[in-house]
Amino acid sequence: MSKQYKKLQQKLHPKEKKTAPKEKPVGKDYVLIAVIGFIIVMTVFGWDYMNNISRAMYVLLGISMSCNYAQRHAKISEEKMVYVARLGLITIAIAVALFLVSLYYQFVA
Repeated sequence: MSKQYKKLQQKLHPKEKKTAPKEKPVGKDYVLIAVIGFIIVMTVFGWDYMNNISRAMYVLLGISMSCNYAQRHAKISEEKMVYVARLGLITIAIAVALFLVSLYYQFVA
């Protein structure tokens, strides 16, 4: 009796197959492109006016933002994606540290 009830339930209310959710297409990231362009322009035109710490900071920021863009748009393997993500995090951390050193030299020392 229970087998017939289960068959009847399956006919009346069939179970829907679970499908993997589709990934949203990646956007164009105009803001990120604008930030990368701004960093490049600031680095190129301000090179003569910057000290070595500022130069290194802007170069590292450019590398970090480029890694972020590559992480979103490049079609690379998961193993290489881990390296790109780590490189982006390391470069942004070093850039922040250089910014703090620059603040120290400018206001304290």
